[in-house]
Amino acid sequence: MSSNSNKQQPAGQGSSPAPHPGAGSRSIRSFSLLVLVSVDFIVAVMMVFSFARFVIDPDPAVKAGPMYVVLALTTSAALLMFLMALNASFFPVMTPQRARDVRLVMWTVGATGVVTGVLTLGGSIQGIVMRLLVATIAFVFIRVQEARLDRARRIGRPEQVVPVDKKTAPKPGSRQRRGGRKR
Repeated sequence: MSSNSNKQQPAGQGSSPAPHPGAGSRSIRSFSLLVLVSVDFIVAVMMVFSFARFVIDPDPAVKAGPMYVVLALTTSAALLMFLMALNASFFPVMTPQRARDVRLVMWTVGATGVVTGVLTLGGSIQGIVMRLLVATIAFVFIRVQEARLDRARRIGRPEQVVPVDKKTAPKPGSRQRRGGRKR
């Protein structure tokens, strides 16, 4: 009385194929990047709508001149942040040098917009500052992941190996004896 369910299969011959190592982490990484990029996209869209709404119907309680400047600067920073998030994750369209330059412009424009808004408008820009803060947190996570992947790619590249017979040996006259001076 033997049943087929009690028979053991040899290792590696199961009915389901074994998953590739790292396949799960790759899909999690792609999903997390998608979520982070979508956060930057949503913030950029919200900033564009805020800018358009203020241009169409300005709030009489807020000074219009400084608010236009703040909205222009912070909306530009949010759009650049979304572009840089795309560049760092899914669509690398810029060279590394160009990306560094655009990131510098993005941080400078964003910081200038926030500082200008806080100094001239005070608490009326709290929503703008909070949106940029959320987008910045998402962008920083994207950059950390991008840096980690770049480092892994650089380490994963095989270095040029020097053949054993081609290695340079020290000159016989340049050896130092143990415990003594050079001769």
